[in-house]
Amino acid sequence: MFHLSPIDISIVILYIAGVLFIGFRRSRKAEASKDREHYLLAGRKLTVPFFVATLVATWYGNILGVGEFVYNNGLVAWLCFGITYYITAIIYALYFAGRIRNLNIYSIPEQIKNRYGLTSSIIASLIVLIVTIPAAYILMTGYLLHLFTGWNLTLCVIGGALVSVVYLQSGGFDSDVKTNTFQFVLMYVGFGVLLVFAVLQYGSPLKLFSDLPANHTKLFGGLSWQYIFSWFLIACQTFIDPSFHQRCSAAETPATAKKGILISVGFWLIFDILTLLTGLYARAHFQISDGAMAYPVLSEAILPVFWKGLFVVAMLATIMSTLVSYSFLSASTIGNDILAKIINRKQNRLSSYALTNYGLIITMILGIILALALPSPVELIYRAASIAVPGLIMPLLLSFSSKNYLSNKTSIALMIISVSSAGIWYIGRIAGIHAIFNDFEPMVVGIVVSLIMSMIIIVRSKMKGNV
Repeated sequence: MFHLSPIDISIVILYIAGVLFIGFRRSRKAEASKDREHYLLAGRKLTVPFFVATLVATWYGNILGVGEFVYNNGLVAWLCFGITYYITAIIYALYFAGRIRNLNIYSIPEQIKNRYGLTSSIIASLIVLIVTIPAAYILMTGYLLHLFTGWNLTLCVIGGALVSVVYLQSGGFDSDVKTNTFQFVLMYVGFGVLLVFAVLQYGSPLKLFSDLPANHTKLFGGLSWQYIFSWFLIACQTFIDPSFHQRCSAAETPATAKKGILISVGFWLIFDILTLLTGLYARAHFQISDGAMAYPVLSEAILPVFWKGLFVVAMLATIMSTLVSYSFLSASTIGNDILAKIINRKQNRLSSYALTNYGLIITMILGIILALALPSPVELIYRAASIAVPGLIMPLLLSFSSKNYLSNKTSIALMIISVSSAGIWYIGRIAGIHAIFNDFEPMVVGIVVSLIMSMIIIVRSKMKGNV
């Protein structure tokens, strides 16, 4: 368990109070404007600084998983968790960011609906929910609170989740952006402080590399090229990530969206350097049974009073920023892309504000249940991405084409079969049915199936003259 002084505890309390103050302050300002565009996309007035801050903060929620990977594998973590994502983010910025802003839509399911039809959009909504239900981040927030306080884990999970999102009820996306910006600053300050004290305590990074196991200093870390390539495919989740899509839709202009992502890549590089080096310092100087504890163990050993509290805040900010953003995305999807199609058909039409609030309640219930039922953040994130990415990647990418390659029926078939392929492969791996299920990642299988089906559909469409 962490040992926090009264000063450290005060800093954590001030952080939580600061987040709530900013969130509720934006909520009060939002009360006067509950129209759909303002509530869901902050009026589409997101400027470059806020775009960068909210995107960067949202993308780093699995900080404990990053620490675990760095501790266990070394420098290759930068290749798997960094470079692969830089590449996909740059492609996204150059080819999709501006187009999304020009579409003037609200969500991925809406884009699918406009292109393929209502049934396709409902299936897309369910796939988006697999990614956005923030169970992993609820669990990590609760786990850190449990680690710092010693309180009951279930209580910490429930309390951390509710405190994180309470202001979204009235503040919407604008509150999300402003609290993300506050947390963005704390992330860099906290991990920067940890790196400075590590250098002062153990020597320069050059000395660090001489203290590490040989494989930890190699770019490929002794891992197979197939395994590393699978991480590039995993990074393709960028193309279907609702947080990218939402922020591009909310950007002030198409140029803002493009520029914002490119600048974000630079900030991700800086943060990756901080997390990589601090994780390696933990590996070089501590024997830890659970690599996910790399950052907490290092900070407990080298940080004095006040600075330790600041680093605790940095870890909380890194996770909570993602928890808040994905909670709002999930709430919006449930409310505006699913419930709206049910409730608004049978009753008087409800506003996006009301529908999203219903969605937020459902999100919190599902997220907390999943967090407590599957207590492994890495597994929660891995399973979600393995299922969702194959189902959405090709239908979404093809929706940007000017040619009508997919119909409502073919898009439905493509999504269902791709998701099912990844799911069946994952079940086969767990059940130990055959050794082949361990040779390929479920996401890889699902994406390959999606690519093959897409190629067949495109060729048949061209042959029939439908495009």
